[in-house]
Amino acid sequence: MEVVPFRESNIDTVFEIKRTAYKPLYDKYQDRDTSPYSESKETVLQKYTKQGTKGYLFIKNRVTIGTVRIKLSPDGKIAWVSGLAVLPQYQGQGIAQQALLTIEEIHKEVEKWCLITVLQEPKNCHLYEKLGYHRTGKTEIVNDKMTFVYYEKDKA
Repeated sequence: MEVVPFRESNIDTVFEIKRTAYKPLYDKYQDRDTSPYSESKETVLQKYTKQGTKGYLFIKNRVTIGTVRIKLSPDGKIAWVSGLAVLPQYQGQGIAQQALLTIEEIHKEVEKWCLITVLQEPKNCHLYEKLGYHRTGKTEIVNDKMTFVYYEKDKA
């Protein structure tokens, strides 16, 4: 699998991956205001091209199967992982794990990695914990079905 930088010409692919990957979560939690599934293509493009943001695509056998954004602090020492999405048929194959490890290698200057995921999704929590992320103790109730949980990982 390859991890390649996002280009504006990739927006249609990124948009479709995000819609496909986040639809089951959207259907389950009905989080209209927070779900990446609800974002317009224009919003996705703005997020991927914003100053201090790096977007990446995950490619396997010449097929784009996933995407993620990394938001870097002005000094490049802190990074937020955001909008990680892998097409459903490729989930559970270690794609996200491999991609995140590759991105950490690309961004060796980062001293602290941060992210938010859904507490009620144990597979997501397990993935991040397996990669060395730990819960900060901060949570945010989105609705009666869904809570965000915050994670951090210090540079090893």
